[in-house]
Amino acid sequence: MSKMLLRTTADIFFKRTPMGTFQIRKGLDIKLKGQAAKEIKTLPLSKTIAVAPCDYKGLKLRLSIKEGDAVKVGSQIFQDKFHPEIRILSPVSGRVAMIIRGEKRALLRVIIETDGKQEQESFKKFNEHEILGLSQKDVTTYLLEGGLWPVIRQRPFSKIANHRNHPKAVFIHAMNTEPLALDVDVLLDKKEKEFQLGLDILKHLTKGEVHLCIHARASAKALTEAKRVQIQRFSGPHPAGNVSTHIQYVDPINKGDVVWYVEAQDVLRVASLFMNGAYASERVVAITGEGAKNRYYARTCLGAPLSALVEDGGVNGLRYISGSVLTGKDVGKEGFLGFYDSQVTVIPEGGKREFLGWLSAGFNKFTVSKTFASAFLPEREVSLNTDKNGSDRAIVLNNIFDKYVALDIMTFFLLRAVISGDIEEAEKLGILECDEEDFALCTFACPSKTDVGEIMRSGLDLIEKEG
Repeated sequence: MSKMLLRTTADIFFKRTPMGTFQIRKGLDIKLKGQAAKEIKTLPLSKTIAVAPCDYKGLKLRLSIKEGDAVKVGSQIFQDKFHPEIRILSPVSGRVAMIIRGEKRALLRVIIETDGKQEQESFKKFNEHEILGLSQKDVTTYLLEGGLWPVIRQRPFSKIANHRNHPKAVFIHAMNTEPLALDVDVLLDKKEKEFQLGLDILKHLTKGEVHLCIHARASAKALTEAKRVQIQRFSGPHPAGNVSTHIQYVDPINKGDVVWYVEAQDVLRVASLFMNGAYASERVVAITGEGAKNRYYARTCLGAPLSALVEDGGVNGLRYISGSVLTGKDVGKEGFLGFYDSQVTVIPEGGKREFLGWLSAGFNKFTVSKTFASAFLPEREVSLNTDKNGSDRAIVLNNIFDKYVALDIMTFFLLRAVISGDIEEAEKLGILECDEEDFALCTFACPSKTDVGEIMRSGLDLIEKEG
């Protein structure tokens, strides 16, 4: 392929500015109502928390406790069946109140009643000089012992990293362009020392580069003045903030490659473990969505119940999502915060049909296809519910999917290969570079009401199963 063709192809998807910023051109920003106030409010410890095995993709977990057992912060709750050195620890001290199982006795969640004391298991402490002198084996062993190995995930397959692998690079995900997402600048304000220590620790895990991916407008010194890492700046609409976008434009995955990635908030947790010798269970979460009466940034605990985070004012007909509207899970009002989630979104449920709604001008309706008059009005915050606005139907070949995927792939043909079970074709079309979150906008905009991300996940699962 000629250099001219390569340059032309790249210009379709992104443009690199003279200042070194990747400017993503494809995608869509959904300006949803319900932005949280950017002030962090520390909440009291919840009466109960939950630890859910389904949060830990790629692990087969078995219980290490039973109902009635007393636990501390850092006590082992689960361990992996095939790699027992990978441990899942308790984020609170208290008593194991309930072990909930589903069909075929599958573990669904462990409920822990907190005692408010937050007594902790102790681990070894390191000073800054000792951290810089650690080896890859030292860091890996300590992260496994301290229960923080699950914060490191890998591509392909977006599962918890295999600690026996050697990644060619580590990506720090320090920006998010999903609707109403947590502002990383607020999270890292005055956290320069802790964040840098976390970066130094993670740098030991690869012989390659550590890429810190930030927004072009990032202002936190922890991000803009980070040392011993490669700072990569991105701008543009969602999915400019997705991990897949960063990897493809900075250091693409080839067959056989493994890349690891870590969330910015978890970098702080890694630093806390090494400095304080205790399991870090704190989580800052953005409480968002027009269904939430109070919208703010909450400092809480991993596995906290949504009922302790969200005040809905007694309104019925709301959907409670752990995560964003594009990639989060519907957990219900009595659900719990997911292990990797830094956002809770509450939006109205749908189900109310509008008489002859298709005849209206639609000044107050959101549209991506310019069906309604709102497409020609200045952009403003929109109110959306959970309605699909139509029934499922056959997928028609068109270019609508490619408008919302920032990766250099042919989305429709990849989708067709996955549906037909053609693994080889799917690999050739780049599925190993993707995750279901990369197709969330496709699902949102699809006129056929197809869950594109779910289909892509099934393809990735099949490829991993077949080896």
